Amino acid sequence: MPRVLNIGSLNIDYVYQVPHFLRGGETLAAYRRAIHIGGKGLNQSVALARAGLRTSHAGIVGQDGTFLKVFLEHEGVGVSRVAVDPNESSGHTFIQVVPEGGENAILYYPGTNVRLTPEFVKSAMDDFGKGDALLVQNETSAVRYSIEHALEKGMRVIFNPSPFDSQAPLLPLNRISALIANETEAEGLLGLEKKEKTPEEAMDIVAELGRRYPETVILVTLGSQGVVCRMPGFEPDFIKAYPVHPADTTGAGDTFTGFAVRALMDAWEKTSADEAHAVLLEGLRFAAMAAAISVTRPGAAESIPFWKEVDEAMRDTD
Repeated sequence: MPRVLNIGSLNIDYVYQVPHFLRGGETLAAYRRAIHIGGKGLNQSVALARAGLRTSHAGIVGQDGTFLKVFLEHEGVGVSRVAVDPNESSGHTFIQVVPEGGENAILYYPGTNVRLTPEFVKSAMDDFGKGDALLVQNETSAVRYSIEHALEKGMRVIFNPSPFDSQAPLLPLNRISALIANETEAEGLLGLEKKEKTPEEAMDIVAELGRRYPETVILVTLGSQGVVCRMPGFEPDFIKAYPVHPADTTGAGDTFTGFAVRALMDAWEKTSADEAHAVLLEGLRFAAMAAAISVTRPGAAESIPFWKEVDEAMRDTD
């Protein structure tokens, strides 16, 4: 199977259990604190590896974050492209989690995640090429260069525009292989009002994204509702989420992304468009199950299930 290079963030997550989200001018006592490994990039590399993909990670940590590199290596992720910057602290987050539904609010300091340069990216991609894939989020520096250089090398590019910013729509999204966004990010790409969408409204958004980026696979996640997928040459499909009682939703999107990349890679190996479409949809059902399992567990990377767990859960639903 082709390889995946993930150029992404590496964070330390400080998670606080709170009775409600902090309001302006308020001092609030948390009743539990935990320290977790995190970062959208790290979480997605773990999900890629646990989904069974040959995964390498490229990024930068500070001296305070060398344990993140050790963790990735233990997960079977290639870490030769993870550098240590002694002059900056690692990216880190302060995450508030409320008991009702496990919803979260996040304050983020990027640290070393914005120390990535074009030179660093070029070196990280040295031995990757046609048939391999690049996964990149919007949480590090040098995102545009990462995408453009990967395209020059003939790699498939999968972009997750999270966190969304005004520069995301200016990237060459019409040339990438796949876009994985949540509904807020999808609305941002189209300049629409940000509000919760029904699956029917999301289908319209995906169709419009498909018109703008006709050769790109579009995946728009709708949280507990499910995901809408549009593969070039096919009408949008809606895949329902699996109902669970969530404890912590922190890593759900990253879990889905990693397993969705597995679905995409499997589909791209097929020569028939109809077969590729069927493989993609089945793989996305696996991704939805992986995300459902993850929200029943605390933490982000630690909550991501292995492929075998997801496969067993899928068999139980048959």
